[in-house]
Amino acid sequence: MAVFTPVSEAELKEFLLSYDIGSLVSFKGIEDGVSNTNFHVFTDTGRYILTLFEPRRVQEDDIPFFIEYTVHLESCGIHSPKTLVRRDGSKISILNDRPAAIFSFLEGRNHTAGELNADLCRKAGITLAHMHKAADTFTLRQDNHFGIERWRSWLGEMGRSLNTVSEGLYLAAAAELSWIEDRWARDLPVGAIHADYFPDNVFFKDGAVSGVIDFHFVCTDLYAYDLAIAINAWTFDGNNQFVEDRFDAMMEGYESVRPLTAAEKLAFPMLLRAASLRFLLSRCEELLKWKPGDFMKPHDPMVFAKRVQFFQGRSLNV
Repeated sequence: MAVFTPVSEAELKEFLLSYDIGSLVSFKGIEDGVSNTNFHVFTDTGRYILTLFEPRRVQEDDIPFFIEYTVHLESCGIHSPKTLVRRDGSKISILNDRPAAIFSFLEGRNHTAGELNADLCRKAGITLAHMHKAADTFTLRQDNHFGIERWRSWLGEMGRSLNTVSEGLYLAAAAELSWIEDRWARDLPVGAIHADYFPDNVFFKDGAVSGVIDFHFVCTDLYAYDLAIAINAWTFDGNNQFVEDRFDAMMEGYESVRPLTAAEKLAFPMLLRAASLRFLLSRCEELLKWKPGDFMKPHDPMVFAKRVQFFQGRSLNV
């Protein structure tokens, strides 16, 4: 989440007229994240989240898919922000040339990498497995716009400018992508995946998962790949060091609900490397496009370069 598209008080007041949620009291931009524009919005009836979907990351035609997915999760007992319905019955509108929607505010808070522990990772793994079980009955399908084809496109677009991020990064990333493409598993269980299951997108309250947010990467892909993304995101501490008990706890929690198949276990070491490479490349793209004065400061891509190297050299018990 971040603020790429500014919204004035007058613009927001007019926008809120199409909703039955009272009058604007105050609002504030949410600076975290790198994809869409988000605001905390306070009215005289409560607190809400306004999202403007940015074209660099979200295709407008995909937004109904995201929303229907969250509705399905809620029906299966997995909490996520509810999309508010406008007075005319629609859920999506336009604000400052961006598709926009208002969501309910989710109680609880997320945790930083330094705050995580095995118990939180176990509970996050359980929730992710329940999401995948729920996806088995979700009939809509959506291509992964950030899959291998996009990685290859990023690599081609950035080319040797990757070496300005880190010396030798272009050839290293190209070799890793080639290795992954040669081994990609296509006959594993698939369904709707979150594809961005990071700690900042999972809220806890009173020690339990209270809900999941940010569904703008949701797509149809391998469940085991989604789990590999989560392992990348949850099992490294604030110093980017792998924490084995977090890994063990997340895997244990996940498999207590949805045991991995033998084929998924066999493919998992490759998928861990694939997940690391995906976020290395996307963060490099964000960094190389960044200009001084931009509102959002990109995340450090070398965090994931180190994770690629870790998973290249470490065989984990799955």
